[in-house]
Amino acid sequence: MDKNMETLLANADTFTLITIDNRGFPNAIAVSPPLERNGFYYFKFYINGDGRTAENIRHNRTGSLFCFDKDKHESIALKGYLFVEELVEYKKLAAQLNEFQKDLNYEHPVIAVFETLSVKHYENMHGEFLDVPEQ
Repeated sequence: MDKNMETLLANADTFTLITIDNRGFPNAIAVSPPLERNGFYYFKFYINGDGRTAENIRHNRTGSLFCFDKDKHESIALKGYLFVEELVEYKKLAAQLNEFQKDLNYEHPVIAVFETLSVKHYENMHGEFLDVPEQ
């Protein structure tokens, strides 16, 4: 993975997670940095299991993920598939949550797992497209 892409993903404080609703329209939410990730291949986000995003994922796994650095005019847009991972034990996860995530105090927290199919990296007025090979 390109060093600049890695830096952007590592430093982004907010990501936009886009799912498709039951009418075929995009539904975007802002999420905190991933609890876990492997390069740009997969990401794990903390979300509300009773919310619209989790509902959308259960009905349509297609989604997108976006983050940017406004100072560098750099962004990464990822296309891929999502699935919901139920939590086995919240206490283990709680240590990884930031204060904002803890304050959300979801009744039914889950993990949204995003698996990347393609990447668009925009930097210095230039876009680069990558199809991600299967691991």
